[in-house]
Amino acid sequence: DREIIMKVKLVACGYKDATLLAKKFNVLYRLCEEQLSKQAHYDFGLRNILAVLRTAGASKRNEIEKPEQELLMRTLRDMNLSKFVAEDVPLFMSLLDDLFPGLKAEKQKHKEMEAAITSAVEEMGLQHHTEWVLKVVQVYEMCLVRHSLMHVGPSGVGK
Repeated sequence: DREIIMKVKLVACGYKDATLLAKKFNVLYRLCEEQLSKQAHYDFGLRNILAVLRTAGASKRNEIEKPEQELLMRTLRDMNLSKFVAEDVPLFMSLLDDLFPGLKAEKQKHKEMEAAITSAVEEMGLQHHTEWVLKVVQVYEMCLVRHSLMHVGPSGVGK
């Protein structure tokens, strides 16, 4: 049962409210499997769950004073948004809002990485587009928690 695995890993990472958070995590992924469009690159299985839990554990260790619900909600949002097609993003955000009502977690900051991106953009004479920088940061975040990654899709779509 995925929920038991989620609970055990959350407890191991120091989450005190692991039972409730594991239930919310499990419900979110079940609803995503049922309601989001069927895409070949969507993964709500154990591999993805463990990657999210590793990141949630790192968030807990780095920001011990933050509320646990906020940490898990931010991790779930940040680790999943980058892989969704545009049509699924509003539904996913709505599911998160339903499971974590009233929570508005800030995006995790990667100050050194964002500074390096800005510097590279200036050096190369490129225009600074906020959405593009966000995608670069999302790829960076994926590299922190995954062994590999793959860009999929037809040519000319902004991979």
